Amino acid sequence: MMKYPRTSAAVAALLGFALSGCQPAAGPLTAGSPAAVSSPSSSELAAIIQAAVEDRNGTALDTPPAPRLVDGQTTTAYRAKRERDLSVVARSKAGFKSAGFWYTSFSTTVTVESIEVAGSEASVHFKELTEEYLASKANGPSSVPSGYSLPQTATFRASADGWQLDSIAPSVHGGGMPMSVVEG
Repeated sequence: MMKYPRTSAAVAALLGFALSGCQPAAGPLTAGSPAAVSSPSSSELAAIIQAAVEDRNGTALDTPPAPRLVDGQTTTAYRAKRERDLSVVARSKAGFKSAGFWYTSFSTTVTVESIEVAGSEASVHFKELTEEYLASKANGPSSVPSGYSLPQTATFRASADGWQLDSIAPSVHGGGMPMSVVEG
């Protein structure tokens, strides 16, 4: 079995430049925001982040799974950004596939490092560790994953529906971002 690690790495790096996290959309809280906000539980926020990151990573797969997050867990701004990102990821996937490569599966672990709550906003600093499995026309599916570790910040806003994810952004910027992470 012949492997092309440099080709795979080069293609993955090029695709990474086009892609990277959900950026916050500036704007006021919605009119339905509660005056008194109860503090979010770390497990609640971590579960939303885990689902959001897995939903995002799933978009890079050849056959993406159904999203796990529901609208009530995210703000309108977050959903609009993710919708815009889907076309960028689709173009990158098409280019990757035309070069003979595609992702078949992934495994993601999110580790919350800190949570800061200020009124009706919460910031969660976390690290994502993801392993992705690649397939190629030349070699078929690989049993050896590629992986990355990416520090990120998730921003939540309190609303009448509870704490909603408003953005996820990498804490570092530049080259080597995973395909599913769209900067900007």
